[in-house]
Amino acid sequence: MAFGREESPARESDELIIFMGKSVEIKGDIHFQGSGRLDGKVTGKINVDGTLILGEGAMISSEIEGDTVIVGGTVKGKILGRQSVQLLKTSVVNCDITTPSLVIEEGAQFNGGAKMGSSAAVEKIPTPFPLTNEENKRKSVVQAVK
Repeated sequence: MAFGREESPARESDELIIFMGKSVEIKGDIHFQGSGRLDGKVTGKINVDGTLILGEGAMISSEIEGDTVIVGGTVKGKILGRQSVQLLKTSVVNCDITTPSLVIEEGAQFNGGAKMGSSAAVEKIPTPFPLTNEENKRKSVVQAVK
């Protein structure tokens, strides 16, 4: 109990799985499930099964794929939002965006193309992550059938 109120437990969807500060720089691929916030520099592919928040200080040179992608920083590359993409007023986005729902706040800088609609998010960026044993088995069965 805090100040006479019961604290409610954090819902899974609100919980940040990863937080990367402004002073962090990653050269490589990032993949996680859940919600995460990146405020540093990333060069490499980002694949999120959940919500990705790119903070005001973020500088991303990457292909980004996520359920919901919220951009407050600078992005060069490609963005695929399976559910939605939001460009905040502090964002500078120089790339193409594919998503069923795009929200651009006044003041956001967007230089690129947008592909929208219900079929827009069907197009997935190929994942660079190794396949699991189960996925390898399925892939082998499919190839054997051909």
